[in-house]
Amino acid sequence: MMIIPRTDLTRRIESSRKWVFIYGRRKTGKTYIVENTIKYDNFFFVNRNRSILDKKNKEIMSYETFILIFRRLLTNNQTIVIDEFHRLGDEFLDILHSIQKRGKLILITSTLFLARKLLTTHSPIMGLFNEIMVDIISLDETLKELSKFHLQKKELLELSIFAREPLAIDYMDELSNTTTISEILLGSLKAIPALIGEIFGEEERSLTMVYNGILSAIATGNISSGKISSFLFSRKLIQKDDPSIIQAYLGNLIKIGVLKKIIIFNKNKFAYKISSPLIRLFFYAEEKFAISDRNVSVKEIDEILSVLLPRIVEDNVREIISLQENLVETIIEDSDYDVDGYLLHFKKPQIALEVKWRNKVKDIGKIETNLLSLIAEKRVLFVTDRSNLRSEKISLMDVSDLIK
Repeated sequence: MMIIPRTDLTRRIESSRKWVFIYGRRKTGKTYIVENTIKYDNFFFVNRNRSILDKKNKEIMSYETFILIFRRLLTNNQTIVIDEFHRLGDEFLDILHSIQKRGKLILITSTLFLARKLLTTHSPIMGLFNEIMVDIISLDETLKELSKFHLQKKELLELSIFAREPLAIDYMDELSNTTTISEILLGSLKAIPALIGEIFGEEERSLTMVYNGILSAIATGNISSGKISSFLFSRKLIQKDDPSIIQAYLGNLIKIGVLKKIIIFNKNKFAYKISSPLIRLFFYAEEKFAISDRNVSVKEIDEILSVLLPRIVEDNVREIISLQENLVETIIEDSDYDVDGYLLHFKKPQIALEVKWRNKVKDIGKIETNLLSLIAEKRVLFVTDRSNLRSEKISLMDVSDLIK
């Protein structure tokens, strides 16, 4: 099984002096990280019927028995992990509020309702925990791992982008030239909608269609709140075409790591993107071609991917360069700019970025002229392979420049 180390998350959990509250959508590796990289004394898993499994001793106990043991372990300065702890209910939160803060407690949840509830100012345990969201894997980490394999530059970046989604890693155990993104998607057709549905937990099942509608809207290019609202209204998922109605929904999806919000350059507006490339591909293909309702071939997915993949690469390249350079990521929504992003230091453009992925660059002079017309400290053209390209006017980059 391929393992992609997430050293930064491990360090943050281990170094926390507070108790730790770990949250994020399902299948991002929360349990794996804690169970396999963190030192603990006891690990408890809460079942749906509220019984508790002691994973260390392989025993199941009642809630009442668990509370007695839990109090004793904390008194003895033990490190205790409780996975799916939201199933213990509000009574357990009151116990946490009243109990003497000793030992180290690590709580894990995948439920949006509970994460939102505990992150509000009215939560009974507000301030007791260091809150750590486990998102999809960073492109830095997947590139570092997949660069160990002998892959062509194009394949390396594309597979690394999709390996950010932990669901996809199961298909990369024996990474070879036969591993394709289309096969990864086809193997995940049942898992992705189930994963999204589970985010909202038992408390919010009635809202799943609204959240799914938001993801469908964004996946098909409706990335502003106004366009998302119009999309939902056209599907009768909201009663009024009003962007203010969906702000809470968008905020929830951002908090749980499903969406990311990006500044639109020179405008007091934001764009919304689906964080996981695999989930984005699924919702695009589902909305356009209803792939989950019929037998679909690898060839058809390849055709869908040829349309969407350049946009996915563009978004991921812009994100990783902004993070590596410690700059603010922005996108362009203006016909006066023919560029894929401005990366800012405060509000000043540092990098003007153009990504060319689908086709080979035939006329670099035209690209140079376009980038040089923009105000920025540095102009960057990112391509599939820069080996045979030369420019004295702009900077050229490919995947090899991203691997640190």
